[in-house]
Amino acid sequence: IGRGILDNAWQGYNATLLAYGQTGSGKSYSMIGFGTNKGIIPRVCEELFQAIENQETNQELNQIASLLEIHNHFISPPQIRDLLSRTKNPGGLKVREDQQLGFFVEGLKWVPCEKYVQVEKLMEQGTKVRTTASTHMNASSSRSHMVITIQLKQIFPDTALTKQSSINLVDLAGSERQKSSGSEGDRLREGSRVNLSLTSLGNVISALADTAMGKKVLHIPYRDSVLTKLLQSALGGNSRTTLMAAISPADICYEETLSTLRYAERYSSRRLRHLVGMCDLALASPFVEHLFLPLEYSACFLARQQLGTHGTWAHLLAQAQREWEQQHATIEQQMMKTLPHLLNVNEDPQLTGVLKYFIRDGSCDIGQDASNAIILRGLGISDKHATITNLDGKVTVTPHSRCKVVVNGVPITTRTKLQHLDRVILGSNSAYLYVGLPSERGCADWSRFDYDFFQLERAAAAGVSVDTLGAVSTGDGDGQVDPSVLAVFQDYVKLMPLVAEANQMSDELEKSLKMTYHVTREDDPFWDPVEAVHLGSAHIWLQSLAYCMKLEEQVEFLNCDGLEEAMLHIHIVPCSPEGRAHGEEEVVTDPLELLGKRVDFQIHIVQCLGVKWLKEDAKRGVQIGYKIYDLPNTLYTKPVWKSVNPQIEETVQFAALNASQEFLSYLQTNALIVDLWGLQEGCAELDHPQLDLLLTGEGHVMVDIKKFSTVKEMSQTSSNQLSELYLKLLKLEEETELLRDVNRVLREENVFLKESLHRSGSSQQGETLCSLHCLTTQVHTQQSHCDRELARALKVFYQGMSTARGQLLRLRQFRPPEDDQMLRPFVQEQSQMLKDLGDLLESSLWKLKNDVALIVKKKREYLWHIKQ
Repeated sequence: IGRGILDNAWQGYNATLLAYGQTGSGKSYSMIGFGTNKGIIPRVCEELFQAIENQETNQELNQIASLLEIHNHFISPPQIRDLLSRTKNPGGLKVREDQQLGFFVEGLKWVPCEKYVQVEKLMEQGTKVRTTASTHMNASSSRSHMVITIQLKQIFPDTALTKQSSINLVDLAGSERQKSSGSEGDRLREGSRVNLSLTSLGNVISALADTAMGKKVLHIPYRDSVLTKLLQSALGGNSRTTLMAAISPADICYEETLSTLRYAERYSSRRLRHLVGMCDLALASPFVEHLFLPLEYSACFLARQQLGTHGTWAHLLAQAQREWEQQHATIEQQMMKTLPHLLNVNEDPQLTGVLKYFIRDGSCDIGQDASNAIILRGLGISDKHATITNLDGKVTVTPHSRCKVVVNGVPITTRTKLQHLDRVILGSNSAYLYVGLPSERGCADWSRFDYDFFQLERAAAAGVSVDTLGAVSTGDGDGQVDPSVLAVFQDYVKLMPLVAEANQMSDELEKSLKMTYHVTREDDPFWDPVEAVHLGSAHIWLQSLAYCMKLEEQVEFLNCDGLEEAMLHIHIVPCSPEGRAHGEEEVVTDPLELLGKRVDFQIHIVQCLGVKWLKEDAKRGVQIGYKIYDLPNTLYTKPVWKSVNPQIEETVQFAALNASQEFLSYLQTNALIVDLWGLQEGCAELDHPQLDLLLTGEGHVMVDIKKFSTVKEMSQTSSNQLSELYLKLLKLEEETELLRDVNRVLREENVFLKESLHRSGSSQQGETLCSLHCLTTQVHTQQSHCDRELARALKVFYQGMSTARGQLLRLRQFRPPEDDQMLRPFVQEQSQMLKDLGDLLESSLWKLKNDVALIVKKKREYLWHIKQ
């Protein structure tokens, strides 16, 4: 409904809204509203002025408003009250008729409005003084018609035209039956006059409906009532008019409901011809303007008449603003004389007494929520903080649950009666002076109740006052206070509100800490420790490490802006498990040659050069941190303080026991990211938990451990046992190489014996030949026997190694369970498998050693026997 009215007004049509219905059916509630539930009239005005503020076109908008009521209909003369004027007119305003304007109210006050807040105040002012009475149907029944008129003028300087429209919002008095309403005396006479007025309105509507249906009507009775006179342009003129019919759901109101519906049905039969109200700015004659608006009282003429009488629009607006301020000051002074109220007390004396909260009869809530009668903002103020009650000449304050209210320095938790000039503190430190009823006020000096008085009173309630300090400082009770003690007391008084604010912040932040006047830094929830500052990062590419090549570089630390912060000197060296650096002969041409093998390397942080962070403050320090591949934590160097070129000299050796394809790809395509951290005075040093790192048997940091480290406990156990197995395999390879050397020596001796026999010749005697032949036969027999024994021993050893290799392969494929409850049995089973593998390697190596030693011993004994 409201949007249709606004659309008509913007297009230049006059728009009218009538609310009709019996008393108690909700007309005034629908039109005006109640409390935070706004009705159609405030919503229409709010959206109108919001649209005016959002206008972007090149136009000027002027708005003037009036508010009147028509009471005691059909008496001579009828009472027409201007609800916006403070001037009392006992006889009421007069309705005049003009040849051009038609019917209008003489002396009606038109107030220019620039913002919705102004219109809202006007409506609030008018509705408060509107005539109401109590009936059986409604506790606050409207006994008069209220008409709100807003004239909107749109000026288009580019086209030299204006577009004008008038918005009439009419809340009619309710029709009633004496039987239902129970009216008697004055109420009965008022009800009958209201009914007569509405009947006249119905007669006009009926005549207009007959005219619209083509029936011949000699006379339309506009002059029968003041209401129909003033609404002539809305009913039969150039206006788009809406009738809102309010009906009651009660069964006793059946006849009134039926009558209201008939009334609305006849009104809907009326059809009028509408014209857009426009006039030319260059034409000053009211007669020419009247040609554009032949069937309405000319809003353009009225607006120009107002401007011609009082000056420009800006002058009218300024004059209205001054009147509002004067009225507000007058009303405030009257209320201060008659009503109890709260005056704010501020630390700044110029701000004291600026806020005044009046306490009317009844109860009013205090808090941050917009629904409260007194809305307060401040630290420690809850949505519903307290309730002040003014009843039977007594004013009491009641705090809500856990809401802080202090009266005369003492916190209260229950309903407390307020006396004149009581000091009230709400929340953390919102201080107010209570001014009581006029009968309680005397000639007391209010100026002494300043901000310091409030704080001294709170200190005295806490047991600290100037009097007690005098007795304590002198010891003789003469009341003289030592100046140093007095200075401490003054500091204490200044500190009290700050501590109260800190405690309130602690409560709202749920820090669970009660602040006192001495709090250590560790216990202070609002103290943030000094943290390390990230100064920059350096990137060192690891591709050379994938080829077992040494890398020595100086790279830049770049800060968040991409600027150089410092220089880093770093070495990355491939090495053996013992830490010996690889030479050129150990460089590989293809990183895949390292697949499945152990890869060791060292990262040596040498020095950091030209740190700008340290140049700014000599007391600062730095730390360097880095993390490579799948390390669970970042490794940090030791901090170095007070040095622009800090010498680090820290080396960490890493080992990949079984280099994977992913690890080799990481070395070829990624960079080591080294971070530079700045340390300030009082800053905690950066560190990493050593327990989270896996170490080899030599104490080196293990990388590429994804296949071994799903859980910390399993990872630590498995890594240590696997390290021992790898060491045993290395020893076995050394022993095998030794056996090969022994076998090679035996073969050389066999070749030597054959050559000796061949050089002896056939010229020797038969006996010698026979002896040599026997010796050779024995040597060959013994050699064959040794070879067979050695081959048998090696065969047994290789079988054991094959079994061990199979067990090692099964161990690598042995994956941890996803269920954490099965993790402990898994670790125990894996430990047993590792133990069995170790035992197999030990027994195979021990048997091979014994067999070889026995063969060598027998062969040496036999050779020694032959030489003898």
